[in-house]
Amino acid sequence: MIDYPASVSAVERLGKRLRHAMQWLGLAWRHRGVPPAVVVYPDAPSRRTALYRMCRALGWELTNRPRRRAVLHLRFEDATEKRAARPDWWPEGAWNERCDDIRKSTLDAAHHAVFGYGVTVDPASYRGTLLEKGNGNALHDGREVEGPIAAATPGKVYQRIVDNRAADGRAVDLRLVYIHGTFPAVYHKYKPEGARYTNETTDVHMGAVDADFSADERGRIRALMAALHVDYAELDCLRDRGDGRLYVVDVNPTPWGPPAGLPAAEAAQAVAVCAAAFKDACRAGRP
Repeated sequence: MIDYPASVSAVERLGKRLRHAMQWLGLAWRHRGVPPAVVVYPDAPSRRTALYRMCRALGWELTNRPRRRAVLHLRFEDATEKRAARPDWWPEGAWNERCDDIRKSTLDAAHHAVFGYGVTVDPASYRGTLLEKGNGNALHDGREVEGPIAAATPGKVYQRIVDNRAADGRAVDLRLVYIHGTFPAVYHKYKPEGARYTNETTDVHMGAVDADFSADERGRIRALMAALHVDYAELDCLRDRGDGRLYVVDVNPTPWGPPAGLPAAEAAQAVAVCAAAFKDACRAGRP
């Protein structure tokens, strides 16, 4: 009923498949027949992914095997540069189908085109403190270095420092949920000064999308996602308190969520509103 890679042990694969079968039987009872399904490929999403939790809330099966009652096909490949070939049964028009490259450099080039500015700098000529980080996704390896730099490190990008500190001195990241042109939720992730480039947080709370992003910014983010061929993802955004500009610095099409540290009541609310937006988007079809 679902496929797992060879890296998963035979015993673990058996356990996961049995659990999936039991869940499927429960959904079939609930729907009085074959349940609706979201079909992904190639990866089988973890139970900690936002997609898994939305499907559970909706009572939909989530699988990487073909289904006749598929309400959506979604490319789900946990890689920065996505190269997995699709199977013969994979249909045209799947969500995120052409989202092949989410490197920092690719994102910032698109950001420049849509917003008219970005974070990338030339380390050989930039004078002052800059951020060095890996070009891949979800590395959390950023460190501050002093420019200019005689020789850039291969595989690294160099960015200006975005001053996203709150009034109390903590850095605050805005984690924005993007589903098919809509923004159902945003999380405020507060980080201590010494860990602002890691995934460590001190507090996480839901924000208000309309208050955190102007209508113009939301329109530009939609254009940015179109440029990157993204239908579903979560975005890491920073607001510079000096110039007020918004910077989208990461795109994650295979997100875990809601974020760790979010209070239980807010996490339940987040899953509910995101699941409702996901259901509406699946019914609406592609934009």
